[in-house]
Amino acid sequence: MHSLGFVSTIIPAYNRPAMLRDAVASVLAQTYPRVEVIIVDDGSEDETPKVAGELATLHPGVVRWFRQDNAGPGAARNLGLRHARGEFIQYLDSDDLLEPGKFESQVAALQQHPDVGLAYGITRRVDVATGESRVWARTGEQIEHIFPSFLMKRDWDTNAPLWRRTTCEAIGPWLELRCLEDWEHDLRAGMLGIRAVHVPKPGAIVRDHDAMRASGMTTGFTVEIVRDMARAHAAVWSRMRALDLRDWSYLEEFSRKVFWIARMCGERGLITEADEALEIASEMMTGHSAAKRLRMFRVLVRILGWRRAVALGERAMHGLAA
Repeated sequence: MHSLGFVSTIIPAYNRPAMLRDAVASVLAQTYPRVEVIIVDDGSEDETPKVAGELATLHPGVVRWFRQDNAGPGAARNLGLRHARGEFIQYLDSDDLLEPGKFESQVAALQQHPDVGLAYGITRRVDVATGESRVWARTGEQIEHIFPSFLMKRDWDTNAPLWRRTTCEAIGPWLELRCLEDWEHDLRAGMLGIRAVHVPKPGAIVRDHDAMRASGMTTGFTVEIVRDMARAHAAVWSRMRALDLRDWSYLEEFSRKVFWIARMCGERGLITEADEALEIASEMMTGHSAAKRLRMFRVLVRILGWRRAVALGERAMHGLAA
């Protein structure tokens, strides 16, 4: 049985001992009393497991921790959710913080709106070096529809929503990717018609810093990141196609994005992913004038191969990629 009114916070952690302490402290400082913290160490190679164990010892029955081989934040959240006991689920990145009143205000909002699947509040993005702060994305306003609004980019961060557990179960497991797993997860919620309620109060703090990402990856369009970008977009399109979500009002821009990913894959020698992304973009553009220009690029790929086609075709295809 899951405890009614109980909030389970799931924190994936990879090589972040100091920041993990801060993240856990922000949960324990909640004005809402019914909380637990589940730390999932994602194969850290430093003091993070030791810190997780210390926190569990200091807060018995409230903080628990588990360890897995390094597999990324999606896999860590899946493990945490399997062990969560709460009616409500909070995902918290180990380098970020929750505002003290987040659970109190957002649990109340969910209880007042039984027809919605999640609540979210204002997220501030803070530069740890300068202290500069700003409201992140659209967390200061009501977002009416997750889909198709999130197709081009997410309108909140992973810390912003407080989910009903039943909503998490309806969405299904996180993809075991190291990037864009959060974007794909939230779009699945949107395609299910899950709605959100906005709470116009501080909810979370995203901290910008120079340390390693939770995925264990460096920044920039590396081969690994581009591969996961392609896989995440393929997963989203598969679900859109199954649900017959093909309105050109959002597919036009989204198909250009997928075509851009195809070219990045081709540049990096990810031929299987490049071919699949190009096929997806072609499916999206079927029946529209943009498909003609995409066919031109297909010819270039067949004649020149992916790398040369990308290098020589960018200018010719500028109208499609813009």
